[in-house]
Amino acid sequence: MRHRSLSDLASGHRLWFGVISLCFALLSPQSTQAAEYGTGPWVKGYSDIFAGVLPSVPGVYVRNDAYHYEGDAQRLIFNGLIQASVQEKYMADILAISVVTPAKILGGTYAVAVVPSFISMEVDVGIGIDPFRLGRDIGPFSRGDIVGPFNLDFGDSKMSQGDTVIAPVILGWDEGNFHWNVAAFVFAPTGDYDRRNLANTSLNHWAVMPHVAGTYFDPKTGWQASGAATYTFNWENPATDYETGEILNLEGTITKNFGALGVGVASYGMIQVTGDSGAGARLGSFESRVYGVGPIVSYTLGAGTPTPLTLIAKWYKEFDAEHTFEGDVIDAAASFKF
Repeated sequence: MRHRSLSDLASGHRLWFGVISLCFALLSPQSTQAAEYGTGPWVKGYSDIFAGVLPSVPGVYVRNDAYHYEGDAQRLIFNGLIQASVQEKYMADILAISVVTPAKILGGTYAVAVVPSFISMEVDVGIGIDPFRLGRDIGPFSRGDIVGPFNLDFGDSKMSQGDTVIAPVILGWDEGNFHWNVAAFVFAPTGDYDRRNLANTSLNHWAVMPHVAGTYFDPKTGWQASGAATYTFNWENPATDYETGEILNLEGTITKNFGALGVGVASYGMIQVTGDSGAGARLGSFESRVYGVGPIVSYTLGAGTPTPLTLIAKWYKEFDAEHTFEGDVIDAAASFKF
């Protein structure tokens, strides 16, 4: 049997001291507060120009978004484990298909919608630990170096179908330059999820998201202002027994139109308003928030025709993140009517 030298033992002790010190930092009550996976069902910054407008002409309306997000967080809860130095990057293709009907309910135009998604996800983590399984293999992850109960410097990627949003009820009204709508969205976990994976294209839980949006648009001056609010009631993730608290998403845009061209600013906030719960939330009741702001540009082809095409590009820079990711959003969208 080879005897380890004093330098080997010292190096090992320093490694364990460093890991254990980080463990205490991870377990600090103020350091691990976050929604599971650091996010909620609503796509941050999705609503933008003319968010309050529901077309009054019956037909099928389509919006397709190429949504890119890249950000990092000091520490989050993934699959029941505390993960530190988390970096996330994903590209989502979000296809919103709305059917506006001739029906009127409470004087408002009635519509329904379905929003499937396809996601390419990459997640990298500096260290992962389950403080309740010390001395046992935390082992769902195939990458990185396992040191006792710790997993150091590992990552994962996935490309698959994402979760789907269904809107059985959307109602819209108009009064002069004012337009507003209300909707009930149901978030369905249709994506790819495996508790053994770090990168998943699903949150693996249901949610209900009431939504309200309003727009003021003056066609004479070209000024447009829109705002939207979405409140999310999350169900428990059955794989982790973790229930993320309720989340409020706020979004707003102000633009000036110069003919077919619109330029302005867009913003959003994701604010968790109640704490996490469930048997999987073993480190306490956690909350998170983040804000984003940036430029938005739109261009409409065929304005005034029955089938106009609107192109939208926007960039959000996130700030003031607390217990969630902070990064950048780049979103390019096309909206048209069949």
